[in-house]
Amino acid sequence: MKILIADKVHPSAISGLENLGHEVTLNPACTSDDLHEHLAGVEVLVVRSTRVVAETISKANSLELIIRAGAGTDTIDVEAASSQGIYVCNIPGKNAVAVAELTFGLLLAIDRRIADGVIDLREGIWNKKLYSKAEGLQGKTMGIIGLGDIGLSVAERAKAFGINIMGERKSGRTPQVEQKIRQIGIKLVDTKEDLVSQSNIVSVHVPYNNETHALINRDLLQYFMDDAILINTSRGEIVDEEALLEAINKRGLKAGLDVFRDEPAKGEGSFRSQVASNLSVVGSHHIGASTTQASKAISQGILDVITSFEQGSPLNCVNQSPAGDGTSQVRVRHLDRVGVLASVLSSLRAAELNVQYMDNKVFAGKNAAVSTIEVAGNIPSDLYENLLSLDNVLGVSLLDQRNAKSV
Repeated sequence: MKILIADKVHPSAISGLENLGHEVTLNPACTSDDLHEHLAGVEVLVVRSTRVVAETISKANSLELIIRAGAGTDTIDVEAASSQGIYVCNIPGKNAVAVAELTFGLLLAIDRRIADGVIDLREGIWNKKLYSKAEGLQGKTMGIIGLGDIGLSVAERAKAFGINIMGERKSGRTPQVEQKIRQIGIKLVDTKEDLVSQSNIVSVHVPYNNETHALINRDLLQYFMDDAILINTSRGEIVDEEALLEAINKRGLKAGLDVFRDEPAKGEGSFRSQVASNLSVVGSHHIGASTTQASKAISQGILDVITSFEQGSPLNCVNQSPAGDGTSQVRVRHLDRVGVLASVLSSLRAAELNVQYMDNKVFAGKNAAVSTIEVAGNIPSDLYENLLSLDNVLGVSLLDQRNAKSV
């Protein structure tokens, strides 16, 4: 396949893809504005920071897969990709350790005033009296907003520091995540207000979307403890910076920020920010995932996603409707012969049933198979007999998924 990598990645990604026989173009100089000019014939696009907008997607003549080499997909117009039948996949969890490490780098820098001390030393100033003053972290309480891969990695490290950990109670978590929460010893509370009001440190690890825009706003900041520390390594837009500055100036909050609103899209450039220049803020340059270890892991993730895509089941696809979305399920046992599935699909079309998911598994010996097809629409009364009458069909089962019973 023809693959364009539009951002910097570890060289192992390129060599790995080329060893698999793919044609790889690396062009980290691409921007959101000119990306469409580089997509002629490209089947797979890999990005990190480069935005992929609807106009770019509409001009891509061969694109089948967009990979975000990281966890979040807010830089990609997923809806536009979905409308064109283009897979969007991410690579979650690979940078969790790197971001967790930076989280504690920021936290320690705030508590021990490391950045200010370094500046003074470089200017020839020795001030042990000033920099000896620090609260320490042991016994403090950290409230983690977002207990995904990164949030749990932060929690594991917080436990090693002797920090009490709190999170928000949520429905829909997997049993594995629930078990890890219990193993680490995270105390769960019902609301974010409960969480921040009991936390000396609040660390944010959520994806950026409509629901999390300005999540840390004036209303929520009112519940923060005075002198609390806010850590944000997610996205700058998650924090209302004006409200944060107000809380810093009036109530003594401190912040460690790796991300900022309206930060430069490129790796280098000028940047003016009131919150970044505030003396109560320790900042870094959106480098949370930027370690060699994380880069290598993400590169392997790129290979895994592309390989799984070639096999027909792309990993970590964020815009594919899950199995079970159809209103009914048609299961057909059949001989493994040419044309059987074509006949089945023709019958479904005649019945005006729209196929939403299809899986065909062949049994050992390659004589028989079973096809599971999820469809949307009302199943006509004669569909069972029509399918059963087809050549090489051995059996038919119809399940109304709305009522979970056989039809």
